[in-house]
Amino acid sequence: MGVDDRVGDRPVAVSGAPGLLGRSGETAALRDLVVRACAGSGGALVLHGEGGIGKTALLDSVHTEHRALQVLRVENTQTETELSFAGLQHLTGPLLRHFAGLPQPQREALGVALGRRSGPAPDPLHLGLAVLGLLAAGAEEQPVVCLVDDAQWMDRSSLAVLAFVARRIAAQRIAFVFAAEDIDRLGELTGLPARAVGPLGDRDARELLDSTVRAPLDQRVRERVLTEAHGNPLALLYLPRWIGPTEMAARSAGGDPGGPKWLEESFRIRLSQLPTDALLLLLLAAAEPDGNPLLVRRAAARLDIGPDAAAVAEAAGILDTGTRMAFRHPLLRSMVYASASSTERRRAHATLAECCDAMHEADRHAWHLGQAAAGFDEEVARRLEDAARRAARGAGAAVACGFWELSAALTADRRTRASRMLSAACAKRETGAFREALAILAPLRHEPMPGADHARVVLLHARTVYAVQRDEEAVRLLVDAARLVADEDPAAARHVLLDAFTAVAYSGRHLPRERIADIVAETRRICPALAMPPDPSPDPDGSADVESAERADDLVGLVLRAQMASVSKGPAAAAPIMARVVRRCLSDDRGGTQDDPNLARLVSDAALYVGDARAWQRLVGRQVQSARKRRDHAALPIALNHQAMVDLHFGRLDDAAERVAEAHGITETLGMAPLRYADLALAAWRGDEQSGLALIDLAAREAAERREGRLLTATEYARAVLHNAVGRPEAALAAVAELFDGAGAGYRVLLAAECAEAAVACGQTLSARSAREVLRENARACRTPWAEGLYLQTEALLQDGLAKEESYQRAVEELTRAGAVLQAARAHLLWGEWLLKIGRRTQARPPLRHAWTVFSGAGARAFRARAATKLGAAGERSVRPGRGVHMLTAQESRVARMVASGETSREIGAALFISPRTVDAHVRSILRKLDVLSRRQLRHVEGLRPAERSEV
Repeated sequence: MGVDDRVGDRPVAVSGAPGLLGRSGETAALRDLVVRACAGSGGALVLHGEGGIGKTALLDSVHTEHRALQVLRVENTQTETELSFAGLQHLTGPLLRHFAGLPQPQREALGVALGRRSGPAPDPLHLGLAVLGLLAAGAEEQPVVCLVDDAQWMDRSSLAVLAFVARRIAAQRIAFVFAAEDIDRLGELTGLPARAVGPLGDRDARELLDSTVRAPLDQRVRERVLTEAHGNPLALLYLPRWIGPTEMAARSAGGDPGGPKWLEESFRIRLSQLPTDALLLLLLAAAEPDGNPLLVRRAAARLDIGPDAAAVAEAAGILDTGTRMAFRHPLLRSMVYASASSTERRRAHATLAECCDAMHEADRHAWHLGQAAAGFDEEVARRLEDAARRAARGAGAAVACGFWELSAALTADRRTRASRMLSAACAKRETGAFREALAILAPLRHEPMPGADHARVVLLHARTVYAVQRDEEAVRLLVDAARLVADEDPAAARHVLLDAFTAVAYSGRHLPRERIADIVAETRRICPALAMPPDPSPDPDGSADVESAERADDLVGLVLRAQMASVSKGPAAAAPIMARVVRRCLSDDRGGTQDDPNLARLVSDAALYVGDARAWQRLVGRQVQSARKRRDHAALPIALNHQAMVDLHFGRLDDAAERVAEAHGITETLGMAPLRYADLALAAWRGDEQSGLALIDLAAREAAERREGRLLTATEYARAVLHNAVGRPEAALAAVAELFDGAGAGYRVLLAAECAEAAVACGQTLSARSAREVLRENARACRTPWAEGLYLQTEALLQDGLAKEESYQRAVEELTRAGAVLQAARAHLLWGEWLLKIGRRTQARPPLRHAWTVFSGAGARAFRARAATKLGAAGERSVRPGRGVHMLTAQESRVARMVASGETSREIGAALFISPRTVDAHVRSILRKLDVLSRRQLRHVEGLRPAERSEV
């Protein structure tokens, strides 16, 4: 379900699947309330339940579903509780245009309450009638829905007035919905219809948790959270912030538990009212990871805690004492544990250890002994090490990590401690806690340990930095690691060099040329067989040399050879080797890359390098499948970004958006640097100028901060696409001016195509020809339909007459063969624009209509609008050039869809609770905005088809 409850001072929205999980009864009641109000039978409903249970999400659903009505919403905060009539001011603001129509006594009372005039305290009756009058006046125009969130924090003077009004709207087109935590303390709302919002059922809770937590959770942790969340959506949604992916028990020493401040304060007050015995029992329960009730009760008895303590804690709504000691909220566990002193925590763990069966509960016993230790203790440390090894084989890396860290903390010998910390770092990395792993690995590099372990630390540190940062430092660390590993394990060093070349691609133009030369030289030193021989004179394109290299190299060697050629000799020299890399992988059903994510990434990049779209799609699909199968948290978001770019190429923008959302969820959960590449391209092709430019600016700042040159190039490409889409070629040209020369091969040809289109539109022929040469060279080297189609499109821009038309025709054919749906539509668009420009209006319509249809179906709004403008100029009247349904208001959009479905003004008026005359006024406005001549023509307007009709 979607939840929007307050965290700190800001509302945090988490959207889910359409509809709210487990809330069908509540949404039906709210819908019925509003529908009855629209029919003239107003009413109110009070939603009540504990914090985070989803009341705000229900208000959101009302707001979204009935946005065509007048929705007045007040979101109350604790800071305004003492400000008289603050809530009333928020609610009535949009209706003050009706103020002058109120009777004088009511105007005076409301004017004083709102601070519009001075005077004595307003008469409550006149004030209530004034607010009722404002709402009734507004309801004459359109039904009014009043949403009052967090009513327990509304100032009591405003709440009393609104409750007064809510009891007197039975004959009005007005609906009130109040949301509050504890209505027993709100006497003002007594007597109004109320509905409790309860916890989610087990199935819905699991579905919500799975939709929220992108990174895999240890099963033991998952079950504990589901139990303690008690179906509270906020607890489930904020699980990663409260617990983290490697948690086994409550966090150790104090500090901020990390929950919403208002919820923390509520829990803190509740805990402060408990007796000492109950608090001590709660500490035992918080210190016991699995909530074993027998163990907790035995420990309580050993500490002489009275038998009533558990009943007191349960009556206070803090603890459930059934088959498992479970807190009513995960944050409560953290707060109880953090509020105790270190001495109290050690005593609790020591008591629990004494009550454990050391033979049959060895891991639990070791854990509590470790937490109870006040200093170094090698005996306990060894027990924890054994528990870690058992956990790695059974419970999982998340649990093993906790044992390894605690074992290391109790170890006095530096070498042994370093070895155990290395194991902890490996476990953290396996769970996806990359930043936590870095915090261990960075200082561990300077600890004494055997050479093999030191090399392993350096390598893990370099790869973890690369997973998190993708900057020049990652390149340096990876090359250093490869150099260190080479003497012991040359094969492993070659795989590290693959990582380094991947990092080089991300650093892009920020990486100095001399640094790239160093990487090539280091690769040749580590892999002497890869030293590039001189080009044979009888074979200008180097294919004979490449074929001999293919025979001599395994896949890793061939990919390294291709990367070296790319960075040292350029695309023309690298393309033949890249093509052979692709063929080598496609000939193997598994691709030979399943054990190395960077090898898989470079292979799929090779397909993009040579413009083989079908191979690119297939290899990226394998990349994603392999990352999912291995549960590789570092590789999966990168693979998803590649898959989103493939979806964009084939015109599947909605699919691309899903990949982007999943990738963002993973990187945010795991603390990795965000991956903006597909996000930027998606925003540009969708053509939402305001949000697109905002995202581009954000990514440009991030690229500058991290010195991630490839991301900066991606922002320039997105900016160029967006500006070309909306018809600003000067801005597009400024965005890519000569950048395609220094860009990576994947972006180089795309930037060149954007530059050529913009340059021709601006009359900058020299720049267009320079871009054409880049595309000509690429087409000759790659010999693929995609590369050929981009070149032919640019060639057409610079030609005239019959040659121009033939080039456009061939460009369309080649791009279509390559599956480049959107790029082929752009070739159609450019073709049609040229035909229109030279006066061939009739011949211009088919390519323009094709472009408009493709862009409309894909959701490429700016290109669609550009095509519509030209289509209108060519005499096509089925759509309004330059306009669309996005120009309509919410009510006009609703009316237009119903008209397109064939409904009459009387039928529409009855459904929307407006008069037929008002419907006709809306229709006239709609016809004018869409530039269509009759109601009948609306059924042909894109976006108004009968199947797309929205219900009231």
